[in-house]
Amino acid sequence: MKAKTKGSREELERKYGIRYSVLLELHYFDPVRMTILDPMHNLFLGSAKHMLKIWNATKILRDEHLGMIQEKIELIQCPSDVGKLPQKFSSSFGSFTADQWKNWTILFSVFALKDVLKSDDLECWRAFVLACKNLCTRTMKKSNVKLAQKLLLSFCERFEKLYGEDRVTPNMHMHAHLDQCINDFGPIYSFWLFSFERENGILGSMPTNRRNIEIQLMRKFIKNLHSLDIVCNLNILSDFGSEFNKLFGLDELPDRGTLSEMSRKPDFEYIKLSSRNVDFQNADWRLNDGNEYPSGKSMALTEVEVKHLFQMYGVLYPNIAISAESVCISYRSVRQVSIYGSILGTKHGRSYRSAMILAHWSDGDCKIAGCNAVDLTPRPGQIEKLLLHNLFVDGKMCLHLIAKVIWFTELDESLKNMYGKQVEVWRSDSFEREGPAVFIPVQRIKSKFVYAYKTIKSKKVIIVCPRDRYIV
Repeated sequence: MKAKTKGSREELERKYGIRYSVLLELHYFDPVRMTILDPMHNLFLGSAKHMLKIWNATKILRDEHLGMIQEKIELIQCPSDVGKLPQKFSSSFGSFTADQWKNWTILFSVFALKDVLKSDDLECWRAFVLACKNLCTRTMKKSNVKLAQKLLLSFCERFEKLYGEDRVTPNMHMHAHLDQCINDFGPIYSFWLFSFERENGILGSMPTNRRNIEIQLMRKFIKNLHSLDIVCNLNILSDFGSEFNKLFGLDELPDRGTLSEMSRKPDFEYIKLSSRNVDFQNADWRLNDGNEYPSGKSMALTEVEVKHLFQMYGVLYPNIAISAESVCISYRSVRQVSIYGSILGTKHGRSYRSAMILAHWSDGDCKIAGCNAVDLTPRPGQIEKLLLHNLFVDGKMCLHLIAKVIWFTELDESLKNMYGKQVEVWRSDSFEREGPAVFIPVQRIKSKFVYAYKTIKSKKVIIVCPRDRYIV
């Protein structure tokens, strides 16, 4: 405000590194504390992209290594709501979208880079991956923020030691301030810029003649608004009916990936049911409005299935006397369900890739583990079928959505953890014997996972990389 000329203003800007804004006149405005870092650019379009460029420039990744990475990526199977990386990784990673960088970092990279990078390089990268994994959840604990901050600082220190301080970017310095942004503004899903990138993609895909682009985009926008106004006119709709119904979809494009995740709004009570420590006694396991499912086909349970369901309900409702007669012997079978926008499929259905799940449920012997078990960890399994099943609770018929799951069996520790943290290896040709843990309410499912089948040391295995839904 003190500058009287343009030259003096520019001199002050160079001296102090800040430009005038009317917001600075607000007595409570702190320009440093109230400037939000965008995690999408900071983490994925920033450091993740920078790392691959460094590895290429320093010949840590050579052409043969990129070929090995491509082969591993082609083995990976993803749930239907996770986009795969483009073909020809070596020539396309420079044009990855932000969502593809996010998927590469959190889901694919540790598996793909094992035995490609040297140990020091991989462990440096792993610290960054684990930090991103802790941060990229819609609900988080303060302990997760502290852990992520510690991992990011470890990543930056290792990076400087391995690649030199001249390759450290200002963006990496910003990692040290992410925790403050999260503590001030909440989980990163509430303020990162994936939705803006989505809009940029929509605008960029609109055909123009590359002249007066702004005017053409505005004309398109006004045209769509006018179309919607016509559709909303009840007289026109009643007179012309279906001729105008198709206008509803003119500006509606399906949301995928991270943007699709951001549109789901499960309540916190539902989210807590999937965490390790849950109070079964006071939990509500009935079907709720967040689940979408087809009507299903009526089927009958076997005697063994009725027995296992009875045992499962006994765990879910410890304070209610449930008799075997209160467990209905019939159910409706569905091939897939939508839970707050997240698809769960079945082994033999079209959404079979969304049938791979992780849950704190089985104890390793197909018995239901207690919620207070100290060593309870998520186990991978595959949904065989989804059941809409009724149970009499306190004299009322209550509908439950239950998954019947086959649980993969463990390998010895050296094989199970051969890829290091966040990626595990399990037997793919051996499953736990049948028991009450084959049935699980969908609320207890922690997450889905991306996976790859391989043969290691003559054993058929499945590589598991979790994609957390809610709480880490």
